[in-house]
Amino acid sequence: MSIGVSVVPPVQSSEDSETTLAHLSAATGPLRHALAAIAARLLETRAYEPLCYARIGDYARERVGLSARQLHDLAHVHRTLAALPSLERALLGNELPWSKVRLVARVATPADEKAWIARARVLPIRRLEAAVRASTPAGPPVEPDDGLACTRLTVRCTLAVREKWRLAHEMAERVAGQRLRADEALEWVTAEACSSAAIDPAPEPDPVDYERWSAGAADQEGAPDPLDDVGDARALPALELPAIASLRDGLDEADPIELDRRLRLAVRLEQTLDAAIAPLLRIVTSAEYEWSGPSYLTLATYATEHLGMSASKARALLRIERAGDVCPELREAFRTGRLSWAKAQCLLSLLLLDVPGEWRPRWVAWAERVTVRRLEADVERALLLRAGTHFAWQRCKYHPEQAQDPIPEHEQQMCAEEIDTEATETLRWRVAREVAGLFRAAHQTFRVQLQSCGLRHPSGGQAFEAMIDHAIVSWSRLDPDGPRPDPVIERDGYRCAVPGCSSRRNLHDHHIVFRSAGGSNAPDNRITLCAFHHHRCLHAGRLRVRGHAPDHLVFELGVLGGEGPLARYRSGDIAVGLHHADNLSHRAGRFLPALAAAVPAAP
Repeated sequence: MSIGVSVVPPVQSSEDSETTLAHLSAATGPLRHALAAIAARLLETRAYEPLCYARIGDYARERVGLSARQLHDLAHVHRTLAALPSLERALLGNELPWSKVRLVARVATPADEKAWIARARVLPIRRLEAAVRASTPAGPPVEPDDGLACTRLTVRCTLAVREKWRLAHEMAERVAGQRLRADEALEWVTAEACSSAAIDPAPEPDPVDYERWSAGAADQEGAPDPLDDVGDARALPALELPAIASLRDGLDEADPIELDRRLRLAVRLEQTLDAAIAPLLRIVTSAEYEWSGPSYLTLATYATEHLGMSASKARALLRIERAGDVCPELREAFRTGRLSWAKAQCLLSLLLLDVPGEWRPRWVAWAERVTVRRLEADVERALLLRAGTHFAWQRCKYHPEQAQDPIPEHEQQMCAEEIDTEATETLRWRVAREVAGLFRAAHQTFRVQLQSCGLRHPSGGQAFEAMIDHAIVSWSRLDPDGPRPDPVIERDGYRCAVPGCSSRRNLHDHHIVFRSAGGSNAPDNRITLCAFHHHRCLHAGRLRVRGHAPDHLVFELGVLGGEGPLARYRSGDIAVGLHHADNLSHRAGRFLPALAAAVPAAP
């Protein structure tokens, strides 16, 4: 059964829409409770390792569509609730939303949990956050990680410069030997630029109080509190959904494959709820909607206080719902769970482009087949071109695939016609203030150098491009007296070739057909594997690699107990078959009758 818009009965009045949303959000508490228990058990047993995932981040992103931080946060709340039964009952009884429960779980003890519960019932979420921060015991001094210790950098540039930045990010990861965030890659580029230029310190701008800025108008003197005149819309009975109860049964005896199945099913059930909430959320946030509450109640306040979800998630759900207007295939794939949250968010920026043609359904179908790692790379390249071709990437002066065939002249002409070289992009980073000061100094120095070379008024984007060019050339230059790179590891992009793996260090040159079995030393019989996948997976019998490198390989992950593999991919991170089928879409479909019966029908 597919998950369509009909999950939620059509409603017209303010009371119906808001009540229905409150009923739907009431189911998220019990579902999150079960999800937290599964995540805790999976992390406790490190069940992702027998499934051939070296890190929880790789597993969470590829198999579940969440982040490692989300799974750790779920597990932490589960462990805390074991000692706080009253808080657990408040969650299951819909007295407190998950967003408040996770805050209270940070500071509450068995002696004061009831006081914290009473406090959380009456305090808005941001005031509760302040109370939790004030009650958190002071630990050892650590580097602060808030708006006062960080600042934001912005560079306006052309598409070509953004393309070079993507390449510089990739090369910085190779040099660092690990996956880097955008701000970390910027620090590497800045450090490389500073290594050969005489940098004059740039004046540090006045610090911005981001905490006060993010609080909004409600914190200003004399402004009304959006919750002072609003009743608790969540004060509804919790929904009884039988599909949720079975997720927690027998977790202690569940093997890694069963834990993986339950976690993915729980996430898909949550997507079912999110997909039901999204169209109603769009209705109540429309300009034509007659809101029953105060006119100054914002989306952020309504989402956090009444629906128990973060403002960022509410905005993301609205983007998915709007993208479904131009691409119904995205909405259907997300609602049925065929497309994870991570993949749906990755596609949004591409699908919402105003580009004519029937290309969107093909992107959704492609996203269902590939790993998140492959999808992110494909979408990033397509965004550079606004149409999904690959010519601009090939035009890059410092393309890492040095052995690539030259571009035919007619393709170069087509590329020049399809790309607006004057179009500007905005690159944004949130970095430590020390890094920001160093970047500004290096950026200004390169701008002065461009002026000395005859460019009268170099823009910020041109100066940033000069910094990138310097870093790429430095990282590409080989020391004649230094060790030569392994040709196989260089061919595979200095990363583990196993689909979904993010390892860039401890890389091994592996023979697909073992030398002891008569395998040759030819490049097509060799592949790059990280130490984890080489020793703890392949030689342990949990991973199989067959075929010819680099483009005709088949990877079988999670071979356990003599059964078929958990997943099968071919070269390029493309899924070609799944085993241990648990029919998750069908099970998510069975969730709908209970959901529809629990939601009150419209008059």
